[in-house]
Amino acid sequence: MTQRRKAPARWGMAIALLSAAGALVSGYLTWHKFAGTSLWCAGAGSCDLVNASPYSEVFGIPVALLGLVTYLALAVLGLYWWRRGPAVPAWVPLAAAGIATGGWVYSAYLTWIEARVLRAYCLWCLLSFGLITLLLAAAVMGAAAALRSEATD
Repeated sequence: MTQRRKAPARWGMAIALLSAAGALVSGYLTWHKFAGTSLWCAGAGSCDLVNASPYSEVFGIPVALLGLVTYLALAVLGLYWWRRGPAVPAWVPLAAAGIATGGWVYSAYLTWIEARVLRAYCLWCLLSFGLITLLLAAAVMGAAAALRSEATD
């Protein structure tokens, strides 16, 4: 088995691990949103202000819960990809890249809202933005590697 054929499995592992970290962050934010309790913000940022803003919900659904669902979907795809390795169906890397792209776009919008509208930052939200950025990079590079691998077969 060539090095190129092994690449897709490693990308699946990276996506699964990054998604697990994102699910922990989003799970923490979701828990506090539903519980109505204060977020730990390390003495920096305005986590509670951001989490209580009108932008923290879409049609009554907490944005953190949407993030949790996104991260869990990516984790499932990443685990499947990791398990199947080079035999993963082409739709799996493409779905991961599509979901990560949507998550990144929405997270970038929310980060812009923090900076320009709320003028307040949530460290947890910024951490989530960093994780979805890494996930987007891993998903796109992994999808490209999977497609290259498929093209050489």
